[in-house]
Amino acid sequence: MNGIDKQLRDLLEAAAGEPPHRISVDAVRRRVIRRRLTEGMAGIAAVALVAVAIPVATGTFGHGPAAPSPGAARTGDPVAYVANGTTGTVTPIFTATNRAGRPVKVGVKGLIAITPDGKTLYVANDTANTVTPVSTATSRAGHPIPVGAVPESLMITPDGKTLYVANLDSGSVTPISTATNRAGQQITTGNRPRGFAITPDGKTLYVVNQGSSTVTPIATATNRAGKPIHVGNGPLAIAMAPDGKTVYTANPGYGSASDTVTPISTATNRAGQPINAGPFPFAIAVTPDSKTVYVASGASGTVTPIAAATGTPGPPIKIGRELGAIAITPDGKTAYVVSYAAGTVTPIATATNTPGKPIHVGAQAIAIAITPDGKTAYAVSWQAGTVTPISTATNRPGRPIHVGRGAFTIVMPR
Repeated sequence: MNGIDKQLRDLLEAAAGEPPHRISVDAVRRRVIRRRLTEGMAGIAAVALVAVAIPVATGTFGHGPAAPSPGAARTGDPVAYVANGTTGTVTPIFTATNRAGRPVKVGVKGLIAITPDGKTLYVANDTANTVTPVSTATSRAGHPIPVGAVPESLMITPDGKTLYVANLDSGSVTPISTATNRAGQQITTGNRPRGFAITPDGKTLYVVNQGSSTVTPIATATNRAGKPIHVGNGPLAIAMAPDGKTVYTANPGYGSASDTVTPISTATNRAGQPINAGPFPFAIAVTPDSKTVYVASGASGTVTPIAAATGTPGPPIKIGRELGAIAITPDGKTAYVVSYAAGTVTPIATATNTPGKPIHVGAQAIAIAITPDGKTAYAVSWQAGTVTPISTATNRPGRPIHVGRGAFTIVMPR
C-alpha cells in the first residue's frame, strides 16, 4: 500500500477544523483532509487511500483465519481489517455476514499491512519509529520492530516473505523478514519516500520519493537500490500495471506546470513522456488488462482516463470535490471513485467512461476496496466511522458497518 492513507489520518488529526495549509502526503494517508494545495492553487485536495498502491488501492480479500474476536460466522470466512486513527485499534469485518468483530487494541494509529495468508497484521508507529506485528489468530501484539524515522507506507511481497517500510524522515526503506520479524539494513532511497509498487513477480520494488521527485527501484533479491528515476514534481501516488511492464506515478506539481503522470518502463527503468492528467493528480489505478490508467484530480474533481498504449489522456470525467481513492473491479468493467467532501462513491463504466449515480457511504469517505470475486466494494468513512458494503451488480449500498469514528484504511489477505 502506499502511504496516502496515513496522510489522511495525519491531516485529519492535526488541524481540527482549521483550514489546512500544506500537504504532507502519505502520512495514503492530522485532522483535516482539506488544505490548500500551495501558492497559486485555489483548489482543495482530498487525501485518500491507494493503492495500493494499494493495491490498497484497494486490497484483496482472502480466506484467512478467523479474526481474534467473537461474532465470526465460522472459521475460514473472509476477513477484512479496518484501522481506526482515533482509538488505535483495528476492527475485523467478516465479509460473509458484513458484521464487525471486537476491535483489536494495537495502541498505535499508523498504516497497516497484512500477510497474504492473513496470519500477521503489521502496524506502523510513526511516533516511536517502530512496526508492531499482531497475530490475527490470538490478537496479541509482538515486540515492536525498530525501523527508520517516521515509518509510513508498508508493502508485503507477493510471496509474503518480506515487509518493506518507507521511513519518511530517514529517506530510506527498511526490509523486515516476516518469518523472524527482524529488520534488515536500511536501504537508502530519495527524500521523503511515500509509497510503493511492486512487480507481479515480486522481483522489483519501486519507491516514490516525494521530496526528491524520483522513484527508486530496489531489487528484492539483494535489497539494493538502483539509480533514481526522475519523474514529475512532488510525486504522491504510484501504481503498477498488472502486466508488470509499466509503473505510473501521479505528480501533483504543487501549483507548478508539472501536474502530470509519469510512466516508467520496468524493463529499462526509464521514464517516458509526462502525461497531463488535470490539476493535482492525486490517486491512480490501472485496469486489470493494463490498457487504461485512471487518475483522480484533487483540484478539478475529475477522473482522467489514459490510454496506456499511447499515453493519450481522454476527456476528463466529472465526479465531484476532493476525490481520493480509486478501485477497479477484477473484470475491469467498473472503476469506483471516492469523494471525501461529498461522502460518496461514484461508479464509472470503463467501456464508455460514463459516471453513474453517486452512492452515499457516510461523511468523509476515505478509502475503498473490492473483493476478488468483484461482487462487493467496501467504502470506509472517517467521520461516520463506518464501512459500507456496495453491491457491484446493482451499485446499491448495504447497511453501514460501525467500526468507530476515525476509520481510515482497509486491508485484507490475498
